[in-house]
Amino acid sequence: MSDNNSGQVGGLLTAFVVGALAGATIALLYAPQSGEETRKLIAAKGKEYKGKAHDALEDAKDYIDGKKAEIYAAVEAGKEAMREERAKHQKHA
Repeated sequence: MSDNNSGQVGGLLTAFVVGALAGATIALLYAPQSGEETRKLIAAKGKEYKGKAHDALEDAKDYIDGKKAEIYAAVEAGKEAMREERAKHQKHA
């Protein structure tokens, strides 16, 4: 289930970034400016969105790492409980 959620987060993030870049590019291309001004704006927006995408990816990685740690802790707790139960049953057998 964790893999499914991380895939959804990554897909959603990718769709958002691609949509934002496409929208910004189209808006700039239709703006009434010279070609040089438009190229400068596209470059500036590209840098801005690159930074935002990087931050969003870092947040997603942190979230996924946190979930992995939670799952690992739960699995380890389950293993320990299993060992304890086996030990109890071996004493009574």
